[in-house]
Amino acid sequence: MEQRVNIKFCFKLGRTATEAHEMLVKVYGVDAVSTKCVFEWLKRFRDGEEDVKDEPRSGRPPTNTTPDNNERVRRMLADDRRPSLRMIAEELKISLDSVSNIIHEHLQKRKKKVYAFPTLLGSSNV
Repeated sequence: MEQRVNIKFCFKLGRTATEAHEMLVKVYGVDAVSTKCVFEWLKRFRDGEEDVKDEPRSGRPPTNTTPDNNERVRRMLADDRRPSLRMIAEELKISLDSVSNIIHEHLQKRKKKVYAFPTLLGSSNV
């Protein structure tokens, strides 16, 4: 947002997009916005736009990783430690990805690997 204010300042001074971008690069270095971005914002200001804020967006789609679902998955795992992700997803009517996210990210559960080592059968063991 800070760079947009500076782009607007350059617009008010009558600078071109290239000049404005060069000034931003001097100040912000590699963190400066792209030339394309400067051109887009200058076009908005020429078209009469005064606000430097983003336009409202519809937002992120609703997620299934709610505290209620987290608790339901936790209870299901407490009752039966080996249900499949598919079983949990079908019972709770949420996606497999959501179940996996709840288990791994929210509940911090990991699959334990069991390594089996064959025993050596010697003549004394037979």
